[in-house]
Amino acid sequence: MRALVIGGTGFIGLHVVDALLHAGWTVRATRRKSSPTLLLRRRPVEMVHASLEERGELERAMEGCDVVFLTAAHYPRYSLLGAHAAAHGVSGMRSACEAAKAVGVRRVVYASSVAALAPGKTTATEDDVGKPDAREGAYPMVKKAMEQEVDRARDGGLDIVSLLLGGCIGPWDMRLGTNGFLVALLHGAIPYWVDGLVHMVAVEDAARAHVAAAFAPGSRYLVAGHSLTVGKLIERVVTRYGVKSPGPSLPLDQIRALADAAEAAAAPKKQRVPLPREFVDIAALGRPISTLLAEKDLSLRWTPLDDALDGTVEWLVRHRYVPPNPAWKRSYHDAS
Repeated sequence: MRALVIGGTGFIGLHVVDALLHAGWTVRATRRKSSPTLLLRRRPVEMVHASLEERGELERAMEGCDVVFLTAAHYPRYSLLGAHAAAHGVSGMRSACEAAKAVGVRRVVYASSVAALAPGKTTATEDDVGKPDAREGAYPMVKKAMEQEVDRARDGGLDIVSLLLGGCIGPWDMRLGTNGFLVALLHGAIPYWVDGLVHMVAVEDAARAHVAAAFAPGSRYLVAGHSLTVGKLIERVVTRYGVKSPGPSLPLDQIRALADAAEAAAAPKKQRVPLPREFVDIAALGRPISTLLAEKDLSLRWTPLDDALDGTVEWLVRHRYVPPNPAWKRSYHDAS
C-alpha cells in the first residue's frame, strides 16, 4: 500500500508516518516551504511540496497513492474572526477532497476533532456532529464547518473517513497544541480555568487509528481516549509532578471574556496566552463520548493516561519546554 500523508511534518502527521512505516506501507509526505523537515529526513519517506491552497500540487502529490491521510488543516491560533477561519478551513478541505476524487484515490482519512460534536449532556456517538455556531470560538466553528464539507464530499462519491480525535498528547508536539496546557501547568502559569469535560488520547493511539481507518467499514469514528474533567486533570498533574496549583475556577462567561481579551492583546505580537479560548470552548462544550465503535472497528486499546502524561512530560523536559525537576520522575513513579 502507498500512502500520502498531508501534513507529515506536523505533530499528528509525523506519528501517522511512523505508524504507516511500522505497518509496512510506502509513504510520501507533503511539506510546505516553511515546514521543518529534519524529523522526516530521518525516515524512509518521499517528500513533496504541496499545500491545501494549491489544487494542482495536491493532485500531483496524490498520484499513485492508495490512501490519503489528511492530518493538516486550518488551525486558527486565536479565536478571532471565527467565520473567516471557518471559510478558510472549508476551502482547504474542499481542495483536498476534490483533488482526491480527481486522482481516484481509494480512500481519504481525515484527522478531525471532538470539538466538532454538538453540545449536549447525553453520551455522544458518531451521529452527533454539530453545526457551526458564531457564539463559540473559532476552533469549534472551523471543525464543525469542515465536517460539513466532509459530508458533502462523501455525498458526492468520495470515500472519506473522519476521525474525531480527543486532545492528543505525546512527544514531538513542537508547536504545543494540547501539550501547551500541560506546559503552562508545569510552569505554574495558569491564572484561572474553567471546569468541564475534556478528552485526551496518546498521539500514538491516534496514529494507529489512522492506519486502521484505511480499511475500516465506517465513515466516522470517535477516537476520544480518556475522559475527565479539567479539575481532575489539574489535580492529577499537580499531584503527580508536584507542581504549583493554578488559580481559581471561574464562571464560563467570565473566562470567555478573559480569554478573548488575552488573545486580542497577544495576536499582534503572535504571543501565547495562559488559557486559550480554544481550550475554554472545548471544556465548556465537552460531553460524554462513546468510543465503542472505534474500539471495535479499529481494534483500539488506549494507552493508560498516566503513561501518556509521563512520556509527554519527559519529552517536554528533554527539549526544554519546561525546566528539569528531579523530583518529578521520583514523584510520579511513587504515585504509580
